[in-house]
Amino acid sequence: MKNRFLTLFALLACAAPLCAQSPTATVKATTDKVLVQLQDPKVQGDAHKIKRRQIVRDAMEGAFAWDKCAQLCLGKHWRARTAQEKADFTRIFSQFLKESYSEKIATYYTDLAKLEYKGEKVEGDDFARVNMVITTKSKTVHPVEYRMTKIGGQWKAYDVLIEGVSLVSNYRSQFDAIITKSSFADLLEQIRNNPIVLP
Repeated sequence: MKNRFLTLFALLACAAPLCAQSPTATVKATTDKVLVQLQDPKVQGDAHKIKRRQIVRDAMEGAFAWDKCAQLCLGKHWRARTAQEKADFTRIFSQFLKESYSEKIATYYTDLAKLEYKGEKVEGDDFARVNMVITTKSKTVHPVEYRMTKIGGQWKAYDVLIEGVSLVSNYRSQFDAIITKSSFADLLEQIRNNPIVLP
């Protein structure tokens, strides 16, 4: 439960703004913006939960390098897929992430106490790590690392590590087990039905 909570806010923090900025500035600018939107009195209460979910979905839409994230999550099974299968998987998986996490962030965002940015490391022209510490209202403090790539001049996330545990690796293990035991088609069907465990 603890890691699931942290992952929700880690994903929220990855949303990329429209203008090109440094990796850390990209994370901070949109995190601040979305939290302000979620805390607006006009969108509080159960009656506005759908609106809060839409705020998060809109932020996540441009947040990720979805193709790279999907490829890494599928791992060794990516190469064997046709172009259509890759496109289908990327679309279905990204939709799954947006729907699953937007619902939970829209519910639990009030448990966040503080976000602290602890620096970044840029390697080459298109890879960066951004470090953050998340503190909840219960005073739990945990490190987060964003792995980002530059696409079209904008930094986008493709993986999030919570206390060293990778979101990509978590899904890759689950997906590999399903494909090995059953099939790629079964994996797509399971993702459509949202039975995959959220990390």
